[in-house]
Amino acid sequence: MEMMDIETILRNRCNGYVLQMLVASMPRHFNRVNTMTKIIVTTIIMAVGFTSCNSQTDNNNKQKNMFGLFKKQESIEKFWNWFQQNEKSLRDFQKNPDKTLTQVLENIKKIQSGLAVEFEPPQNNIINVTISADGDRDNFAIVQDIVAKAPKIDGYTFVAFRQRIPPEKVKGMVLKVEDHKLNPNNMKFFPIISDDTLHIIIYANNITEENFNQFAYGGLMLIDNILGEYDCVTKVRSYDFQNMPTNEEELKDLKPLLDLADFVDNFHNNNN
Repeated sequence: MEMMDIETILRNRCNGYVLQMLVASMPRHFNRVNTMTKIIVTTIIMAVGFTSCNSQTDNNNKQKNMFGLFKKQESIEKFWNWFQQNEKSLRDFQKNPDKTLTQVLENIKKIQSGLAVEFEPPQNNIINVTISADGDRDNFAIVQDIVAKAPKIDGYTFVAFRQRIPPEKVKGMVLKVEDHKLNPNNMKFFPIISDDTLHIIIYANNITEENFNQFAYGGLMLIDNILGEYDCVTKVRSYDFQNMPTNEEELKDLKPLLDLADFVDNFHNNNN
């Protein structure tokens, strides 16, 4: 199996959507009722907060958004002009990948901060370039716009968002979290469905209050691999991470983490 340190894939994985309000006060032991209650309360709080804007603020925001949109479109055009001018040197990214990525990131951040770019080794003389929002839903639209405006360049393909990794590769992954390992083959999940919205609890061994943040971060990396960046953020409302229960009655209700992609796909297919 491939052992990966979290730092090794820091920029490649989604930092995505743990509801911190939900997990901060949640006991780490198996408690679906408390989980469901906090999800509902959090949703209500969020809904109330969103109603507080007045019309004057909306009008001002619309004007700012129009100006910002024009500037971003101009920045996207400049980015792709730069890419085309440098595409021959960028093809040799494997000689100095850090230098190449730094150059690309310096230019793409002129469009929007917080974006990520990944170059894959050539396959059949084609380099796959992924433009990522790095798990930030607010940047999804601009990522889609950037890729939609990508020019046709021989030897390159441009993709929006990190894609799913094939299941056979996920099976071979093991993430190291401090002194512990996250092995997707040994992890479970439990779905919570509320008003056609999906929430997921992930279970792994040796999760404690002290190492929870590290486990959650590593767990989100795995989910990003399993679901892909877009589905990781848009198809699941929230994630929580809890220690694996030892009670057989509780264990029998949990599902293998490797089945998460199929479950999420089937859930949304049946609800569309």
